[in-house]
Amino acid sequence: MMNLRMNLSNLTLNLSNLTLNLSNLTLKRLTVIGLTLALILALPQGAWADREKLSAGTPLSISGTSGGTTNSGDCGYIATTPNHVIDVTEDLTFWQIRVKTAGSPTLLIDGPGGRYCVLPEGGLLQFSGYGTPGTYKLFIGDRAQGKHPYTLSVSGRQ
Repeated sequence: MMNLRMNLSNLTLNLSNLTLNLSNLTLKRLTVIGLTLALILALPQGAWADREKLSAGTPLSISGTSGGTTNSGDCGYIATTPNHVIDVTEDLTFWQIRVKTAGSPTLLIDGPGGRYCVLPEGGLLQFSGYGTPGTYKLFIGDRAQGKHPYTLSVSGRQ
């Protein structure tokens, strides 16, 4: 099975030098190509969340922009799609997620154990504990609807 990873946030298409030889393409193929391109370009920028795998001893450091337009109710304003998706591949007896950013940040974690909202404590926004294998959706929000650059650090051990 082939793994495909795409980051379309900085996608630029230069069609000025594009030449198509239509003699070998059927109308059906052109329709499929056109629809695929239209779907990709129609997706909002946030629809392509960063997806990472985490195993013991492999730390991650990821950056992005906090906040969004969706009121989560209890965890500030978040993007409509997760900022990051982390696949934990094995039991982690301890893992830690830290966010460094400005503003009024929040960390919303939606994973196998449930949904957790993390608020800053003493100026530090972090979550730690036992990590079960599975998929975790991370939203970096802001209680004041701000948007700020952040760095997310994740580490885990068995």
